[in-house]
Amino acid sequence: MVLNKGFHKSLTDSIVALGFFDGVHIGHQAVLNRAAILAQENKKHLRIVTFYPHPRNFIGHHPSVKYLTTYIEKYHLLQKFYPGCEIFYIRFDKQLRYTNPIAFLRLLCDWFEPLAVFTGENFRFGYKAKGNSLLLQSFFQKQGIVAAIIPSVYQSGNVISSTIIRQHIENGDISHANAALGYSFTIRGRIIKGKKIGSRIGFPTANLYPSSSKIMPPHGVYFGTTDLEGVEYPSLIYIGTKPTIVANRRPIVEAHIPHWHHQYLYRERVNVNIVHFWRKEKVFPSLDALKEQIAVDQAAFDAYLQHTQGMINYHSNGIKLEV
Repeated sequence: MVLNKGFHKSLTDSIVALGFFDGVHIGHQAVLNRAAILAQENKKHLRIVTFYPHPRNFIGHHPSVKYLTTYIEKYHLLQKFYPGCEIFYIRFDKQLRYTNPIAFLRLLCDWFEPLAVFTGENFRFGYKAKGNSLLLQSFFQKQGIVAAIIPSVYQSGNVISSTIIRQHIENGDISHANAALGYSFTIRGRIIKGKKIGSRIGFPTANLYPSSSKIMPPHGVYFGTTDLEGVEYPSLIYIGTKPTIVANRRPIVEAHIPHWHHQYLYRERVNVNIVHFWRKEKVFPSLDALKEQIAVDQAAFDAYLQHTQGMINYHSNGIKLEV
């Protein structure tokens, strides 16, 4: 899989999937799956074309859009779901902002020489977002290029969208967010050295700082897993500023993996997957009181694992292709 920030030469025989794809949720996967299947059947290149940063963030709208998947998280998800594809990030800058819709579509033709283009029915592009899926379809069909507009995916009567999933995450509604994503909401980061207070009270943790650009659930304790070298370990997860101990200004993610030693994991990049909300963040009068609460949390987590016969796995609609 190749990650490209710019374009220096034309490519050929492209099956293009086009969209922002924040979260790579099951609505996005409906687009990507169709493109991936056609590419595999015809032995052509699947090229996923996306953007960075979010247009609202470049333009300076307030509040800025927090991402379900950061730049690198999106890359790894697409790599996992569609191995063998190529990913192209088009930088949303001043030049792209003022590019009219037809000029943008011509650029896509010049860059990729597509045989087919897939996108969602709500995709907008070009200056002031004047371009829509109907314009895109008409343009490419006139060029003899297949243009497939994939309908939105609905869940409980509502269109699945990145905006709605962000709201679920902010509200702590992890189950609905994960159902719409098709996988567990993931926070990726590099493990850092902490003050080892968790180790001193019998609950060592792997600690990481999430990206400031990423949407985060409310501070509190969650059940989930930590992905270490491709293996997912059930984990008791804390997200917050540790008001009982140090009151960080910056939120931290701490994952306690029972019976795991974290010493050699420092500076390793891991994925912490959030499955279930357990309780809100609290301030405790002492470390002993905090230790007692963590023991309660651990017992609840153990009971949860027994009740669910292990951790819940959300089966993504993303397909793995042998390319």
